[in-house]
Amino acid sequence: MNTYLQNTFHQIQFTINSIKSLIEILDETDFQIALIEGKRTVGELVSHLAIICKADLQIIGQASVEEMNAFYDINMVDSKREMLKQLNEGYEELVCYYESLPDVFIPATSYWGTTYSHFEWLLEILAHLNHHRAQLHLYISFLGKEPAVVLFE
Repeated sequence: MNTYLQNTFHQIQFTINSIKSLIEILDETDFQIALIEGKRTVGELVSHLAIICKADLQIIGQASVEEMNAFYDINMVDSKREMLKQLNEGYEELVCYYESLPDVFIPATSYWGTTYSHFEWLLEILAHLNHHRAQLHLYISFLGKEPAVVLFE
């Protein structure tokens, strides 16, 4: 694996570890709370976070919108234990997938028409994880809990 990938995976692993620390702050009773009208509940947000790596791998694999809808229907998780497990599994699948690629600059097109190289998609996954991690950090603050988790090294 080249240095660019190693460094990117280091950042993804750090982000996932901080997400797991944030999840540990929550009680499963918090999952039903909708803090902002019209937005995801705490549980829906954490469930989405838990499967981002797996979902984004589907997108890179050029899954259709129908396939993605089915993926989300089948893969949403609702227990803290399963969410933590899915985060770990998704990261491992992501690493294995990228280790198997002969060239990370081969393009892949999403169902909505965006074309990026595989390396750019990996950067998008990192950004996606960080985006929702920030939301989770804010949600935990709104719940009156102290999210004393380091978000950046």
